[in-house]
Amino acid sequence: MLTASRRHFKEKHAPAVMDLARALRVSTDELLGIRPQPREATKLEQLHRDPESRRLWKRFQQMAELPEKDQRAVIRLINSLSTVRGVEARV
Repeated sequence: MLTASRRHFKEKHAPAVMDLARALRVSTDELLGIRPQPREATKLEQLHRDPESRRLWKRFQQMAELPEKDQRAVIRLINSLSTVRGVEARV
C-alpha cells in the first residue's frame, strides 16, 4: 500500500516539484530539504571577503550620504579617471 501511495505522489507532484526547483535554480533535494547543495560564493560575497573591496564599499556608502551635487561630482571624477586609465566606465 505504501508503494502505491508513493507512486501516486510521484506521478502527481514530481513534475511540479521539478518545475519549482528549476525556477528557483536549486536542486529538488535542496528544495525538499533532503540535502543542501554546496554552492560557490556569489560575487558580492567574494567582494566582502576582500579587505580592499570592503574599504571601497565603506567609501561608497559615505558618498551616498553626500548631497546630490557632490555625488555627481564624485561620479564625474571616477569616470574621468577611468577614461584616463583606459578603463571603460560601466555606470
